[in-house]
Amino acid sequence: MSLAGQCYLFEDMGSWHLNIFLTDYAGELQETIIVNVTSWHRKKDETCVVLPGEHSFITKKSIIFYKNATLLKERNAEYIITNGIHQNPISDALLNKICLGLCQSKETPPAVKEFYQKYHT
Repeated sequence: MSLAGQCYLFEDMGSWHLNIFLTDYAGELQETIIVNVTSWHRKKDETCVVLPGEHSFITKKSIIFYKNATLLKERNAEYIITNGIHQNPISDALLNKICLGLCQSKETPPAVKEFYQKYHT
């Protein structure tokens, strides 16, 4: 199973968020990138707005919260896979849109952006 595009609901600080794996494992440490979806607000980073219908879980205007984009080692990713609630994967079109935003957003942590550019472009 490809990890890129797989989605899991995972609780973070008392709220459930849709988490999306953007890449398969890569690099010496076998890492992947994960981002989460959060409710839209005009003061948040709007690099990637996700609308209802772009994924079955998303029912209101949302954004990808690039500020929390994270590199996960395989064991940490497996924790989310094991303990999260699996959702339908995102479409290839949405995956491409989110990955493009990852590179464009000023909020993406530099290490995440560098990893993506090194192994997935």
